[in-house]
Amino acid sequence: MSNDAIQGPPRGDWQVSSEIPLPRRRDYPIAIVGAGSIVNDAHLPAYRKAGFNVIGIYDQQTDKARATAARYGIDTVYASLDDVLASPAAIVDVAVPARENYAIATRVAQAGKALLLQKPMAEDLATAGSIVAAVEEAGIVAAVNQQARWMPAALAMRDLIRRGLLGEIYQVTFLINVLTPWDTWPWIVAGEHVEVMYHSIHYLDTIRALLGREPRLVFADGSTVPGFATGGETRTTIQLIFDGQLRATVVDTHHNSGGLVDQFATFRVEGTEGSAVAELGLLKNYPTGVPDSFRYMSHNLQSGTWISPDLAGSWFPDAFIGTMASVMRGLEGAPGAPETSLRDNLGTLRIVMAAYRSMTSHCAVDPQSL
Repeated sequence: MSNDAIQGPPRGDWQVSSEIPLPRRRDYPIAIVGAGSIVNDAHLPAYRKAGFNVIGIYDQQTDKARATAARYGIDTVYASLDDVLASPAAIVDVAVPARENYAIATRVAQAGKALLLQKPMAEDLATAGSIVAAVEEAGIVAAVNQQARWMPAALAMRDLIRRGLLGEIYQVTFLINVLTPWDTWPWIVAGEHVEVMYHSIHYLDTIRALLGREPRLVFADGSTVPGFATGGETRTTIQLIFDGQLRATVVDTHHNSGGLVDQFATFRVEGTEGSAVAELGLLKNYPTGVPDSFRYMSHNLQSGTWISPDLAGSWFPDAFIGTMASVMRGLEGAPGAPETSLRDNLGTLRIVMAAYRSMTSHCAVDPQSL
């Protein structure tokens, strides 16, 4: 534990847990569909770190699959999705554009294999509902890769909330002002729905995980910057209104050209007994990132003292251990696993779609009305 923010000697009750729940077994055979940047930068580094067992990979561009297999020592490059489904894989990890999810997910379900599906599950609620129906009919374990809820800062926040050290929570905030390399994903930038669907969706899901509640209303605005070629929004403001005094705010812009010294990626939770603040280093100089920071203050411990525990890991790659581990725990019958089940993820997607409805109507929208 770092003591530079602590007045007085460290105490045991100042410790914060950011441990990811792991399965009893880590050797479930995994096959990956997709060999893009997210697989190379996050999925495979996470699985290597956790000791998970990746037995093969498939991509429509075979040269990309071969390059990824060589880089990570994966034995098998599949020639087709049929080969993936005929393999001994117990879990299929799908990391492709969302428009491909329905076709692949339904086939994985028919094959009876567990599924980890890249977010967003779909770009509309009707398609998402069809995926959920197919998966539930097949009876397979399936989750959406909303891994941000497993990043160390989010797990630490959940621990503080669970222990009552922040009191009654009344505000969760993400303030993001960074330079995002949108040219990495030209297919995203060309779409009608950009920032909320493919980035702030993580914050919305993390807010749901932290609070265990659904917002009553969503108000949002989206835009981009002059001269940037996109079909959608790259700057957004989202306000989630819950019952009582609880609110959550996401303000996200991806065009900060002032260098690392001017960028910030702040995640903050405030309650009646204290506050916790994190800086998400991954988002600065993405995907390499810079170190995270985390601090909290609780009147229930020592009022006015900010405590800076050392949290191991970062969003990339460690949070990706969380989503895959949750699928494995689901296979083992662990209560509540997988946490980001497809049905649960419909709640996150409803908030996303409410934000887009609000952008066009300029009115607050009830996600449950969609």
